[in-house]
Amino acid sequence: MKIPWDRKRNTLQRSFPQQPFVGNTDDRLSSSCKTASLFRRSALAWYSGRLDAGLRYAAAAAARGCEEGHEFCELTPFWHIALLTKARDFGTALQAIDLLGNRRDRSESQLMTATSLIIRGELLFVMGCVDEGLAEVDAGLRLAEGHDARSLLPTGYVVMATAALRRADMRTCLHYVDKLTGEALLGYFGQAAGAWVTAQAAEARGGVDRAADLVAGIVANDVVLHQLLVSEPAAASWLVRAARALGADDVAETAVRAACATSEEQPEFSVLRGAALHAAGLLEEDAGKLHEAANTYLDRWCGASVREDLAGLLSKRRSERNNVISTLESALSTYTAVGAARDASRVANKLRNYGVRRGVSRTVEREGHLPHGLTNTEFAVAELVSQGYTNNEVGRQLFISRHTVAFHLKKVYQKMNLTSRVELAAKWKAMQWRHEP
Repeated sequence: MKIPWDRKRNTLQRSFPQQPFVGNTDDRLSSSCKTASLFRRSALAWYSGRLDAGLRYAAAAAARGCEEGHEFCELTPFWHIALLTKARDFGTALQAIDLLGNRRDRSESQLMTATSLIIRGELLFVMGCVDEGLAEVDAGLRLAEGHDARSLLPTGYVVMATAALRRADMRTCLHYVDKLTGEALLGYFGQAAGAWVTAQAAEARGGVDRAADLVAGIVANDVVLHQLLVSEPAAASWLVRAARALGADDVAETAVRAACATSEEQPEFSVLRGAALHAAGLLEEDAGKLHEAANTYLDRWCGASVREDLAGLLSKRRSERNNVISTLESALSTYTAVGAARDASRVANKLRNYGVRRGVSRTVEREGHLPHGLTNTEFAVAELVSQGYTNNEVGRQLFISRHTVAFHLKKVYQKMNLTSRVELAAKWKAMQWRHEP
C-alpha cells in the first residue's frame, strides 16, 4: 500500500498555539516580564525541535523567578521539569521536584496543584513507576478539568492513553484519544505527542492501514515531526515500522534522516542518540546499531522495545537462537515490570515459537473482583467484543488466536448467562458505570 505523501496537504499552519500549562493566548506572555520572556523562548525552542535551547531557557526562567508575582511565571519550574523528563534526565528532574516540594505553599492555587501532579506523574510514568505515576496524573487531570486549565490536559491525556494502550485497555485508550482530539481542535500547545498516540491507537484497533494518513501527516510536517522526536524517544522507531509495513520506504527514510539529524544537532542527549540508532538500525537491519541503542536508552520501555526488534533481526540467523531467546526474555521482563501487558503478551508469544513458555497477564489490570467471576483474559475478550470487534480483531489486540478468543467468549457467555454478542454488548454497556476511567 502506498500511503499519501503530500507535503502541502499534510503541513499544518506554523502559528504558535497556546502556552504550556497556561490556558491563555500568546499575548499574555509577550509582556515585559523577563521570566515570561524566557518561558516563551523556551517553549518556542522546544516547539521547533530544539530541546537543548528549550532546556537552557527553561532553567534560566526557573532560576530567575518573577518579581511581579505572575502566576504563569510560577509555572516555569514545572515546564523545566517537563523538558527534563523529555530529555530523560531523571536525576535532575527528581531533584527539581523535591526542591519544589519543599517550597510548596499550602495555599497554592488549583492550577499549581494540578500542574505539579501531572508533571510529577508523567515523570514517574516514564521512569517506570507506572501505578504511582498514573495515580498522580489522574488526580491532576480531575483538578485541571474542574478548573478549565485546558493547556494542562493534553500532557495528561497522552500519558493515560499510552498507559491504557500498553495494557491492552482499548476502551480507556480511545476515551483519552477522543479527549485529545477535542483539545486538538482548540489548538493546544504541542500536538505532536497527541497525533502519535492517536496513530498508535488506530493501528491497534484495525492494523497499520488505519494509521496511514496519520503516519504520512506526522512525517510530512517538519514542525510536528521534530517536536515529536524531542518528546517521545519511541516515536522514530514506531514510524519506521509503520511506514515499512505500509510499503512506504521513502517515509521511513525521511523519519530516520530527521531522527539522525536531531541527534547530531543535539549530541548531549543520549535519549536522542538512542532513538536515532533504533530507527536507523530498523531501517538498515543493522544489529550493531540496535544493540548500541539498547545500551543507550534510559527509558525502560524503549529499552525493551529495541531488544524486541533486535531479537526479530537476529531470528533470521539460526545460529543466533540462544541470543534471540535471551534477548526476548530480557524484553519480556522489562515490559512486565513497567506494566506493558500488551507488549509482554506479544513477546511471550514469540518465545513460545522457540518452545519457551512464560506466563504473563495479557489483559487490563482491574482493581477488586472482576464481574461474574470472569478471568482477566475473559474480561479483556468481553470488553473488546462488546465494542464490536470480530474474533480476529480481538485476537490481534490480545496476541492470541481467534480460536482462543472463541473459547474465552464461550466461557463469558456461560458465566454471564448470555447467548449472543448483541446481548453481551447490551449487558456490558449497562455495567460501564463501574469501569469509567
